[in-house]
Amino acid sequence: MAIFNKINQHSGVVVGIVAVGLVLFLVGGEVFGPNSFLRNRSRNVGEIAGKSISAEDFQKKVDETEADYVLRTGRNVGESERPSIIEQAWNAKIFDIAYAKQFEKLGLAVTNDELYDMVQGENIHPTVIQLFSNPQTQQFDRAFLKEFFKKFNERDPRDQQLWFSIERGIKEERLRTKYLNLFRKSVYVTSEEAKRDYNNQNTKAEAKYLYVPFYAVADSLVKVTDEMLSDYLNKHKNEFKVEAGRSFDYVTFSVKPTAEDSAAFKEELAEVKKEFASSQNDTLFIQANSDNPVPPSFKTFGELPEELKNIANKVVIDSIYGPFVSAGKVQLYKINDIKSDSVSYAKASHILFDTRNKSAAEKDSLKKKANEVLNQIKSGADFAQMARMYGSDGTASRGGDLGWFSQGQMVKPFNDAVFQAPSAGLLPKLTETEFGYHIIKVTAPKNNKKYLVALVEKDIIASEATKDAAFRKADEFANSIKDTADFNAKVKADSLQKFTANNIRKSDRFVNNLSNARAIVKWAFNDADVEEVSSVFSMDDQYVVAILTGEREEGVASINDVRDELTAKVRNEEKAKLISEKLSKLSGTFEKVAAEFGSGATSGVAPDVTLSSNSIAAIGYDPIAVGKLFGLKKGAKTGPFKGEYGVINLELVNLTPAPEIADYAKYKNDLINQRIGRVDYSVDEAIRKNSDIVDDRVKFF
Repeated sequence: MAIFNKINQHSGVVVGIVAVGLVLFLVGGEVFGPNSFLRNRSRNVGEIAGKSISAEDFQKKVDETEADYVLRTGRNVGESERPSIIEQAWNAKIFDIAYAKQFEKLGLAVTNDELYDMVQGENIHPTVIQLFSNPQTQQFDRAFLKEFFKKFNERDPRDQQLWFSIERGIKEERLRTKYLNLFRKSVYVTSEEAKRDYNNQNTKAEAKYLYVPFYAVADSLVKVTDEMLSDYLNKHKNEFKVEAGRSFDYVTFSVKPTAEDSAAFKEELAEVKKEFASSQNDTLFIQANSDNPVPPSFKTFGELPEELKNIANKVVIDSIYGPFVSAGKVQLYKINDIKSDSVSYAKASHILFDTRNKSAAEKDSLKKKANEVLNQIKSGADFAQMARMYGSDGTASRGGDLGWFSQGQMVKPFNDAVFQAPSAGLLPKLTETEFGYHIIKVTAPKNNKKYLVALVEKDIIASEATKDAAFRKADEFANSIKDTADFNAKVKADSLQKFTANNIRKSDRFVNNLSNARAIVKWAFNDADVEEVSSVFSMDDQYVVAILTGEREEGVASINDVRDELTAKVRNEEKAKLISEKLSKLSGTFEKVAAEFGSGATSGVAPDVTLSSNSIAAIGYDPIAVGKLFGLKKGAKTGPFKGEYGVINLELVNLTPAPEIADYAKYKNDLINQRIGRVDYSVDEAIRKNSDIVDDRVKFF
């Protein structure tokens, strides 16, 4: 198993899929749930290159991918990994069908001899080299490889399956590489293209500009009608292609532990307390009784819970403290040892009389008042109350409490006063710092100990009764709703918070703040009509009820789907007309026109503009503006035109040609590398587009 321990360490290199089916209970929700293919009239999850993919067939691919995951990692697939498994299985189907058709047309294959050469021959694949390297030298060990294959048939069947998976991955990678290399090797850049790229990067233009951003015209001055939106949408349909989407409103009913739940866990841990005290092996006891087991370890005073800090000077070795409730957990602490630490902690309260930015006379008056208050406290006045009355910093509202702090954390005079105090109590004199005069009460003197702590901890979770109560509330809400009007009225009446999810896609697994929302997405696409209310969904620590408010089909978006974006574009077009009209009535230099135009208009000189940069200083990214500039003759102007963010007028002041160079090889290589870098993505996109892929996985997955 040594080699396979190593394989598991490098599981990222395994790209194959093991053809081993897992029993149905691993994915029982997918098969027997309400969206199961056993209950759905259409049994297909999609179509790839004209081939229908049945739910059963795709489930097998998911099972194979899960089995491969289990073999590689040694653990079962969790809910967080499952979406990735399903996506890998879908991509594998695309490879098996769409890519395979391309391979077949071209006669591409990986022969057995070729595979042997990559795993045992002269041209060993990097994956195999990595797996069969000597641990000491980190070099490939061919003897190690030969020994592995010599005893291959005697190895555990799971090891054999994993190796077959690795071989398939190597074979698929080689086949894909052959195919992509046909495109990579076809990339060519002419010398003229390299020269042009060099010139685009190094020819520099100097321009005068007049720029009026769209925001210079108030939105209120432009009226945008639905007719204008429709006209713009019809002229720019390709810009507004959308996937199918569903919109819904929803409310959540949180399942949080109640005070009764906390009390029950506290009582449970109290029963464990006696056993913990008599435990002879705290590590084993923690493993058996703690939800978050960690071995006993030393903790500084600052790492102790507040309850222990407050009694730290009184704790006794081999004693149990708690149970304490903190941050959703109940905790028992066993102190096994106490040692001196290099860091001290103390706790104090103060009343600050702030003297910053005060005159000498004002400081004297504040000092006098501080001493008066100090004397009142000495005579029995309540420190916290006096802090609320006279304190001048953020601690006043909490009675001057500074909490716990380490030595050196406060300014030196304050630090010395607290950490030199022999015991808790009110310090008899004022302490002056750069902030002013402080009345200080040491509530816990310095502690420089560290503690060997054994911790038993239980997570406080909602009881079944609490869950049932939350479910009943959600179920009653769902059953009382008939339409959107009812939904909104009930939300208001019950003081609930309504969330809106707009145009959720088939592939989405997250919906706003819902991290595990696949069930609600499947409901929206498969089972719901507009105005229909869902049943209660259980998601993590809450229940969810939704109502479908809209459906969007794949194609060109409707005006309402993209109203905000459309409105912004149409409004900017109308603003451009207003700005251009106003500019047409002005004359003179750009500086004069900008001044006469008024607020928002700017002018200036933009140096070192290059064609490849697609941007102009003070204007920003605007490839059309850059193109227009380089199309001018020296001294010529573009005239006002609509740019990306406003109306622009440019004048070419000077054009400095790029210096002549003898060799453009660098630019040729850069262009070749850029184009090769786009090959993999472009080929994959082309294959997917031409395969007319229909993805209906949302029916079942």
